[in-house]
Amino acid sequence: MSDTSEVLAAEVTTQPAAPPVAAAPVPAPPDNRPARSLALLHGVEMSVTVELGRARLLMRDLLALRAGSIVELDRAAGSPVDVMVNGTLLARGEVVVVDDELGVRITEIVGTADGAEL
Repeated sequence: MSDTSEVLAAEVTTQPAAPPVAAAPVPAPPDNRPARSLALLHGVEMSVTVELGRARLLMRDLLALRAGSIVELDRAAGSPVDVMVNGTLLARGEVVVVDDELGVRITEIVGTADGAEL
């Protein structure tokens, strides 16, 4: 078996390691704007939801709901509603009526958790 070990050892050759390549620095975009324009996203459709409030109900109360039932929400009348974009809170506002349809007047843009502005 020592003959086999010597043969294998003789066949193994090593290559010198390539020197590390330094990455070229990426120039900062002007005015700290994203490198790519947000115009690429202008045609992307997003789901917007306006939340009046929430309620927790027991299953028996859910099953008892009928036309005309009232579900009490966790917010007072006149409280701001939440404007959610794809499930993320984006803004708060007040409910308005525009030409017999409901709308939301934005009163506050909510900042992100990391403090960055939207």
